[in-house]
Amino acid sequence: MPMNLYLYPPDWPAIALREKERAQWMCEQCGADCAAPSNQANRMSVHHLDHDPHNCDPDNLIALCAVCHLRMDAMHHARNSAITRAIKRAGTTIPLPLLYVAILL
Repeated sequence: MPMNLYLYPPDWPAIALREKERAQWMCEQCGADCAAPSNQANRMSVHHLDHDPHNCDPDNLIALCAVCHLRMDAMHHARNSAITRAIKRAGTTIPLPLLYVAILL
């Protein structure tokens, strides 16, 4: 799922790099080495435990390989998809920031 960069703070690239370096480029879930990714599965990303891109407190962030990040987000993505399908079926649209707030509740 592509990132909505406007939801993240302007210094997100630096924050994400800090977290990856803190984890020594090792997935904090499965221990995969992501220092030199040889395929998409070994790409490292940073996950917000509370799913709020604005909350960049180090206690809310975890460095994960792509596979673990997808697993960690599976229920969140399923819920977002269900909301999006319901909105489309209803034939209505709502602004993305408002949708984002509704999802967090």
